[in-house]
Amino acid sequence: MTSRNIIQDLVVRLCDAVTRSGWGGGPVANKAPLAGGGTAQESADLILLIDGSENVGAANFPYVRDLALRIIERLDVGRDTIRVALVLYSVDPDIKFYLNSYDSKSSVVEAVKGLAYSGGDESNLGAALEEVAESLLSQSAGGRADESVPQMLIVISAGPSTDDTGAGDRALKRAGVITFGASVGDAASVDLETVATDKTFVLSAPDFRAVASMGDQLLPYVNGVVQRTIIVQNEFTEVLAVGKRDIIFLIDSTMGATIINSVREFIKRFVEIMPIGQDQVQVGVAQFGNAPRLDMDLNSYGSREELTAALSSIKPKPGQTVNIGAALDFVRTNMLRPEKGSRMNQGIPQVLLLMTSKKSSDSVVGPALALQRLGVLTLAAGSKTAEVPELQQIAFADSVAFYMRDFRQLIRNPKAIVDALSTLAGVVVTEQPTEPVVVITTVRTQIVVRDIVFLVDGSTYIGSSNFPFMRDFIINVVNQLDVGPERVQIGLLQFADRPKIEFYLNSHSDRQEIVDKISQLRLSGGSVLNTGAAMNYALDNMFRVSTGSRRKQGVQQVLVLITGGPAQDQVKSVADKLALAGVLTFTVSSGQADEALMRNVAFVPDLAYHETSFTSLPALAESIMPKLITVVGDTDTVTSVFPDEPAAGGERDVAFLIDGTESVRRSRDNVKDPAGALKTDGVVPFGVGVRDADPRQIAAISHNPSFAFNLREFSELSTVPQKLNNYVSLPRDELTLVLQQVQSNAAKRDIVFLLDGSDDTINGFPEIKLFVKSIVESLSVSESHDRVSVVQFAANPDVNFYLNSHKTKDDMLNAIDKLRHKGGRPRNTGNALQFVRDHIQRKKM
Repeated sequence: MTSRNIIQDLVVRLCDAVTRSGWGGGPVANKAPLAGGGTAQESADLILLIDGSENVGAANFPYVRDLALRIIERLDVGRDTIRVALVLYSVDPDIKFYLNSYDSKSSVVEAVKGLAYSGGDESNLGAALEEVAESLLSQSAGGRADESVPQMLIVISAGPSTDDTGAGDRALKRAGVITFGASVGDAASVDLETVATDKTFVLSAPDFRAVASMGDQLLPYVNGVVQRTIIVQNEFTEVLAVGKRDIIFLIDSTMGATIINSVREFIKRFVEIMPIGQDQVQVGVAQFGNAPRLDMDLNSYGSREELTAALSSIKPKPGQTVNIGAALDFVRTNMLRPEKGSRMNQGIPQVLLLMTSKKSSDSVVGPALALQRLGVLTLAAGSKTAEVPELQQIAFADSVAFYMRDFRQLIRNPKAIVDALSTLAGVVVTEQPTEPVVVITTVRTQIVVRDIVFLVDGSTYIGSSNFPFMRDFIINVVNQLDVGPERVQIGLLQFADRPKIEFYLNSHSDRQEIVDKISQLRLSGGSVLNTGAAMNYALDNMFRVSTGSRRKQGVQQVLVLITGGPAQDQVKSVADKLALAGVLTFTVSSGQADEALMRNVAFVPDLAYHETSFTSLPALAESIMPKLITVVGDTDTVTSVFPDEPAAGGERDVAFLIDGTESVRRSRDNVKDPAGALKTDGVVPFGVGVRDADPRQIAAISHNPSFAFNLREFSELSTVPQKLNNYVSLPRDELTLVLQQVQSNAAKRDIVFLLDGSDDTINGFPEIKLFVKSIVESLSVSESHDRVSVVQFAANPDVNFYLNSHKTKDDMLNAIDKLRHKGGRPRNTGNALQFVRDHIQRKKM
């Protein structure tokens, strides 16, 4: 068998393996018989399309030029045999000569030898393919398609296309052009396999020095076209017989230009084989990154042509994280509606294809389940860092959870997903009970009304590389809020050495507007971080009625400070000023921010959130959200309640300060002055000393000697509750007489237990907990009666729970049971008392 026959046999076997299946044309190899016998004249129109961009570069361009010469020199070039045209492309295509520009091989060779490197930082192969289809194939340009002369294209490329190749590729395939590819390196292979007539028609060289060898490899293919052993069957694309259905493509917009182009091309090809129409198949598209956005509703376009043209709007959008859960909810609440084209109520199958290259930063379980309950047939396709288990959670069945290394594979092998999109029907059926069951569910809806201002560090401590993570955190928070003039209002300012207002509380009334505005934020810059001044500026300028504040209407005012560097001015006093003004301050910090300071800046320490890495900030949105929408703070009280629940109140607030060191002993700092300050402020301290505790210090701490209890062993703590309760439970008039100088404004008890949590009490801590429990059991615990707080201290105090943390006695007793010994040295009792005093003064306890 001759080498030519071997090549022909190989091509025949390759081509037989390619099927059309309604997706696109494939090569078929055979001899083209003439009516009078024999074969057609050996002729063809050959177009060389050469990458002239920086993918190749000036130093390597001669290698590419030599490849073109090597191909041409071994062909029978002439007016009636093989005509040649050549185009260089980078940002724009540049036609060097047409098919009818030269009649002789020598003229063509000289023209190719004169080619010079053009350069360009873009490689727009798509535009070049369209130029070939529009300008080089016609009769006026020397094309002989009307004479049944085959036309072929060889694309020589060294990098991926920077634009969409779909339109040009389809035009060439419709014209029956046989396309080959010559790839230098791996970067260009995927795009060339997409546009080639068959992926086996793409050859590659590892580097530019090996390019010349591709001339010998390409020549048999070119001769196969010339000699009519490789032809293309010109078949019309057959529209699949598909029943009515509504199909939504939900696309991760952060996948990058190359992948988005491939996804867009996949959808276009899918649309071409679908019976598109308002009474047949409808298609909608939405994209998502941090936030979802609508590209087209199911009823936006009624024809295939309109829909195909509109698909060009699918563009990549930079982003570090994706929130698939929010995107699924967006489809459910915004797209699956009758006025948006959904025919769910008519029993038409609702099909959703999610396409993502990342793991979600928010939870997908609830949103996916909500879609399944509606009967939506959800498919999930992932690539790169997407995780198969998460795709399976999203998909309504494991069989429609697809994973591939690269979405560009979809163009070459779309069958599995196309079959699922076009054949799935019905609704998702969950397990059915054997007998009728009536379920009555009461849903409690929480209405959130508050004014939230984000104060964002825009300094060099954040830097451009970390700023997107902060921006994504804010977007994730906003996307979970019901934004509107009657619900949640959002304002934002950046700061470094000075503050800069981005928008006020009343600047935007629509959530999407706010998300878009935040997405456009850019780092303001600056190496000085005046955090205190920025907080003060926010108080004076953002929480004003004229800029949208509803504080006079009783709406909670919230400041969320987000920072990544050390404050370089006074912040503690400004934090107090905000607290006294009724502004609830949250802190979110990372990087070089002082975590301990941020706990003091926050309204209460557990409203301070710190992450060691900026990359963890976007996911923090879910952690902060429960408190962000429920905690209430003003100058009178701090309590976590729903808006429809009764306001806090009661008889007394009780806080426990417990020594958390390993054993009970005397101090080590001054207790008299802080205790005196507490008494002056109207707080009634009781002191309980065990073992080696100094009786004089216990007496100094207590309001008067009768309020001081000194015990020899922890087992004696059980004798204290009744004595203590004799005072705590006294009616207001009697208590007033006992306290004398202490003024009580209402019959209520706020009790703080300050517990020694140092290393000295580790063995006796269970007895301390029993003591606290025994007192609480004797109280009338509720929001309108007794409230209790527990603070442990050693070197520093920590709040275990606040006066408003638990609203029932059972909850409080359970919390006491769960107390864990703090531990640590030394034991600074005075510092702990000062801590309690400060928090009571600022209404934070």
